[in-house]
Amino acid sequence: MSEMRRAARALVERRVERIVSLHPVEESKARLAAALARAGAPPTHTVFTPTWTADGTRAVLEAAYAPAPRTASRLRTLSVVMAIAVAASIWAVATQEDGTLRFLLPLGTAFAVLAVPYIALGLGSQRAAEEAGIARAIRVALLDEEERFPKAQRWEDED
Repeated sequence: MSEMRRAARALVERRVERIVSLHPVEESKARLAAALARAGAPPTHTVFTPTWTADGTRAVLEAAYAPAPRTASRLRTLSVVMAIAVAASIWAVATQEDGTLRFLLPLGTAFAVLAVPYIALGLGSQRAAEEAGIARAIRVALLDEEERFPKAQRWEDED
């Protein structure tokens, strides 16, 4: 449960990282822009805001990660829909004498209530993956890390 809580919290929080570059300011800006362009599609669930400062001859990047503006509206919409579903289920159980609506509506609502944490977990994981991609591009551009993952290690007894 704590992993779901962490992912849900990460879905809506704002986070700032401070990275000291190995390069001057202008070169760091150009390297980061190129690395982000190589990284692929722009993030859709994360708003990345770089802020540059100079610390002597080196550049300092304050990378701010914030949720996309529509994330909050999607979560509010989901909450309203769930409240309506619960109210409709209570109405169906209280007023319907006999029929499928009295059974199926509360059953569907119960399944939807059980699915909401997994929806939040999926959205949080997608945002975390986008942030990890941006952080990887930053490390490649500013800290001269390898762009690709190291080769898989092979042991002598493997075929």
